[in-house]
Amino acid sequence: MAPHRYLRSLLKVSLCGFLALGMTPSHSVELIDYPLRDQRISTCKIDLRRDVIRMFWKDDNKAVLGRFSRLQAWLRTRGENIVCATNAGIYEEDYRPLGLYIENGVTRRKLNLRKNAYGNFYLQPNGIFLIRDRQAEIVDTDRFAAEQDTLLPGVLFATQSGPMLIQHGKINPRFSAASENRLVRNAVCITSPQNVVLAISRGPINFYEFAAFLRDKIACTDALFLDGNISRMYPEDIAEFGPDFGVLIAVTQKLK
Repeated sequence: MAPHRYLRSLLKVSLCGFLALGMTPSHSVELIDYPLRDQRISTCKIDLRRDVIRMFWKDDNKAVLGRFSRLQAWLRTRGENIVCATNAGIYEEDYRPLGLYIENGVTRRKLNLRKNAYGNFYLQPNGIFLIRDRQAEIVDTDRFAAEQDTLLPGVLFATQSGPMLIQHGKINPRFSAASENRLVRNAVCITSPQNVVLAISRGPINFYEFAAFLRDKIACTDALFLDGNISRMYPEDIAEFGPDFGVLIAVTQKLK
């Protein structure tokens, strides 16, 4: 069995110890913690040319997976294992995604074009994280609605959430650096069409600080907020605590 290693502060982390299965990783995922004042930001860096990233909502019996442990158990029956994972966006009380959700090329929830409503999802612009074959993109909802005929073909997975944190390298102008609205937050961002980053703050942070970190430290060109205080990220958050989620997003690896 490979030794357990978990090195913080900009050090790459070997996943062998987390998997505890004695296998050689067939992925290029990097788990990296970055210091930010009195806290840290955990990231999972993904290269779509080597890594398999998918979204998961329900199992074969149409039961919501909702937790890392249930997803892990379900994947193990299929000869797979979670490498890293997080919750994939805002959902309703019955665990239905609040906006567009595409899984394995099938649209399971329709695009949500509502704007004047309460909650982070409706802060404008909101947006969509799209996964194609070895390529990812984050687009704002208005653009997706106007260009669906161009943007939808080839999409394997998609989740709609909000607000957009970064668009084309620019921080959402609705955010204020002085905001006292500080919570744990998670997000997905891209540094190129082939490189995706899942990120979570390990302490309270406002939208502007989170967006600035993702742009300036991670070099994200586009970023989408996923959720707030309930958010968690695997493998650090293995323990069973907090509420169930709706959709999960995970990088997986074949067991050997």
